[in-house]
Amino acid sequence: MPLVRIDIKRNSDASYAKKLGKIVYDSMKTAINVPDQDNFQILSEHDDDHFVYDPTYLGIKRSDGLVFIQITLNEGRTTEQKKLL
Repeated sequence: MPLVRIDIKRNSDASYAKKLGKIVYDSMKTAINVPDQDNFQILSEHDDDHFVYDPTYLGIKRSDGLVFIQITLNEGRTTEQKKLL
């Protein structure tokens, strides 16, 4: 049972976080063979004071559209599957 956590800055589209969750779940089904209905996610939106990042760290430009995705998996996936994901 993978557990997915997705954190974003508050978005004007109330369905945006759920859309991201669907993309991640569909990707897990394809890349690491997650079965149907094995979908456990925490989707969190944060205000400006609670979504902190450096917009230019290591010379990479970031915007308020930044998405943090954390996936916790049990053992059993190959390195190749993880890379594909």
